[in-house]
Formats: sequence, C-alpha cells, structure tokens
Amino acid sequence: TLIVLGTGVAGSSAALKAAEEGVDVTIISAGEKITDCNSYWAQGGIIYRNPSDPNDSVASLSNDIKVAGVHLNDPSAVLKLATEGPSKVEEFLLQSGPGPYANVPFDRDEDGELKFCLEASHSATRIIHWQDWTGKAITDSITSAALRHPKITFLQSTVVINLLLNPSRTTCLGVQYLTPSNALKSLTSTQGVVLASGGLGGIYQHSTNPSGFNALGSSVSLASRASAITSDLEYVQFHPTALHIPNEPRFLLSEALRGEGAILRDKDGRPFAKDFHPSGELAPRDVVARAVYETTNATGGAYLDITHRGGEWATRRFPSISKYLKERGMDIGSDWMPTVPAAHYTCGGVETDLSGRTSVGNLYAAGEAARTGLHGGNRLASTSLLEGLVWGSTVGEVASGAERVVEEEGREWEGNTEGDRVGAGRDSERLMERIRKTMWEKVGIVRTEGGMASGVSEMEGMLTEAEALFEGLACRETAMVRDAATAGLEVAKAAVKNKESKGTHCVVKEEEAVGAAAV
Repeated sequence: TLIVLGTGVAGSSAALKAAEEGVDVTIISAGEKITDCNSYWAQGGIIYRNPSDPNDSVASLSNDIKVAGVHLNDPSAVLKLATEGPSKVEEFLLQSGPGPYANVPFDRDEDGELKFCLEASHSATRIIHWQDWTGKAITDSITSAALRHPKITFLQSTVVINLLLNPSRTTCLGVQYLTPSNALKSLTSTQGVVLASGGLGGIYQHSTNPSGFNALGSSVSLASRASAITSDLEYVQFHPTALHIPNEPRFLLSEALRGEGAILRDKDGRPFAKDFHPSGELAPRDVVARAVYETTNATGGAYLDITHRGGEWATRRFPSISKYLKERGMDIGSDWMPTVPAAHYTCGGVETDLSGRTSVGNLYAAGEAARTGLHGGNRLASTSLLEGLVWGSTVGEVASGAERVVEEEGREWEGNTEGDRVGAGRDSERLMERIRKTMWEKVGIVRTEGGMASGVSEMEGMLTEAEALFEGLACRETAMVRDAATAGLEVAKAAVKNKESKGTHCVVKEEEAVGAAAV
C-alpha cells in the first residue's frame, strides 16, 4: 500500500500512477471535498509546448525558469520539468477516450486547437488554460479519475498529526491521524508515504491561499517532526495582485490579467510598474510584488486596470474574476481593482531528490510541499501545476517499484482527544492570528535582520503555546495551529540563516524598511 497526503495535482497524479502500477493507494485529505486543495484555486494555467511559437523550446523554458528563480535553481530539476512536462500533460490531462487519467476541457479555438496565452517572465506563449480557473478544471478531472480507479480509496475530513517512524527514526512506516469523529488511529504502509498537502501561505496575514489545512505547512510540519530535511523555506512567493477589500479574504487577481495587458496604477492613476523594472507588469513576481508593496505604502494605494480591453472581452476572458467583482459592486470593464501583495506560493519545502525521495526512508514529497530545486529564489508563473504533475507521477512510479518495507513497531503518540473543543478552537484561533501577524511583519515581503531575529524568537514562544494546546486536547483546531507554528518557525529560522538578499528573500537595512503594518 501507498499513503498519499493531499488530493491536488501532485497527490492525485502520484496515486494514479502507483495504482496503474498495481499498488493499493489510500489518499488522505483534511478537506470535506476531494477538491479541497491548493491546486483547485490556481487561476492562470499550466505550461505546455506551443508548436506555433518559434520562441518556445526546452532551452527557452529552462532559461525563463532560471531567470525568475534568480539562478538559484537546481539545473537538473529545471531540465526535468522542461523536458518531461509536455508528455506528462498529454498523458495525464489530455487523454482522449476512456482510460485511467483525465481529459481536461482546456480552452480551444474554433478549429478545436488549444489556445495559448502569455504570462509574466515567459518568452513564449506556452500556457494552456480553462477560462481563468484552470486549477478547477484540472482538479475536477484528475480527482474524478482517482475516484474511478478501483485501487484508490479516500479518507476525507481526516487530519494526519504525525508520521510513524521505526525506532531509529530512519524510515517512515505510516501515519497517525484523527478521524472526523476525533478518534486517534494509525495506518501503516509498505510502499511509503507521499507528502503532497500544499504549501504554507496561509500562515501569513495576507494570503491568496484557501482556508483550512491546505496552506498551513502541514507537510513541512510533519517532516520537521520526523527530522526530515527542509530547505529554501525563506523563499515564500508573494503574489503581486490580490484583491484588497477590507475585512474580506484576499482574492487572487490572476497573473494572466497582466499577461493580457492590465496596468498597475497608483491611486492618482499613474502607471508605476516600469519605475521598478523595464518589463513593467511582466517583470518577475518578486519585483512586481515589492513595487505594489512600496507604492501602496508611499502613495496610499495600488490598483490593477484592464478597462482599456473592454468589459465584454474582459468578462469573457476572466469570468470567475468578473463574477467575484460584480458580487462586490465592481465592474471589471470600468473599475480599477484595488490590490495588495499576498503570500501565494512556497518555493521551498521538504527537500527531495529528482525522484521525490526525502532524507527519511520510505517518505516522499511532491508539489508545493516539496523543495525539488525547480524554483530557486522565485517561482515562474504557471510552473506549479506542472511541477505537481511531473514529480507526482515520478513519485508514484518510484514508490510503487520500491522494495516493500517490512512492518516494524512505529512510534505512536498517545494523547488526549476528549475535552472542550469549543474552548480549544477559540484559543487556537487567537494564537493563529498572532502567528499570521508576526510572519507578515517580521518575515514578509521586505525583511530586516532585526525583524527576522525577532520573528524567530516570537515564533519559538508561539510554537510552545501551540504544542501545549495540542497536548491538552488533540483535535483539528489545535493540530492546525501546531502545524502553522511549526512551519512559521522553520521559515523564520531559514530566513535568518540566509544572509544573501535575492529573489523573494528581500533583506534591507532597518532604516530602509517600509512599515509592513501599512498594508
């Protein structure tokens, strides 16, 4: 058996590949729905290969990824994605007729050919998409394929709290989890455990990520407690454009808007993006995020404007964004969209080799949970879904062919699962708010040495509080805040250790810092 944590593109492709190799797979999801994952919310698209664009090639994609990643990428990981990506899209997402994989309804022209679009920092139009909600189309299709497969079973609304390890803590034997009724159980695996539960953007005050376990760093937290190596956690990508409506969650305004010509303006209407980079709105995300951040603090606001493309066109091209705006009294065709940067993607994670193996035997990681070395210091637009697909399928194949692990007695936690969940939830939520505020202010878009050091100290204290809450009562709420505090401390420690200001890890002198609280 193989255990997969997460139902996104990485988890689902790992499960499908292993199942096709004859392995029984259990997918565990903390969400009530199997589509409750980070992949579902991806708007822009997924990289493919455009035969009609002479600028598209393995070499040009590789170069684009490295430029966006400030050349901190692992060249082998970049080459793996650039060479294997198109065939994986065809195998898993463009399957015609019956079969084990998916047939995603990507946008096509009147001749039935795939439509390609451009996104920031790409040198070719190589992105395929479904309207402005590609993640939904891919996730709906690939999870449906997993549901159909006779060798795959699902455990939903189930929270994994620990990895089971052998006595020497060198091999992963399975997982320990809380059932929907809060019973404590364990599940062992002969073929391994795959960490594919997404990133950690949700530990920040401003985040484009969905609520729940998907973005609280649960994979990083589980790995850290199992002493697996994590790396590059300081490289948290902040998306430049999240809709900023007070007292509402941040809503992602897709990279594709700027790819289609949207203009960033200050509150007086002046375009400002080219003040920060010659490529303006299409500069790397870390550059644009800091441009929006600094402009907001200096002038009192930043806005995204695509009104010049016309309301009819914009509504047709971006229907879900248009609908979201309309529900809030705004019109994509006539209104500027107030925007703020928000934590979006975890470029680092649980360190893996090119096959998805971690430093702990029988433990794998894929997707946003993993640090494959692909992204370096910053992620190129639309590489995330493809990374999940490439490494998810690789992990599924590698794990299914690995030598079966002989079951040993794993270390299990014995704790309290009975008590006042209402009170524990209230205490957990208060602590979560403090974690998010600290991470935003101390380890956010622009960092200082003093701020990061303070962040480490504060996160150490909050992890102690979170662990006490969990020890007092193990439940969904206390597990969430324990994971968030663990992941937050790991990010802060990684940031403090890295003295080089590059990519999303932007470190400035104290006197140059702009107050994070302003946005």
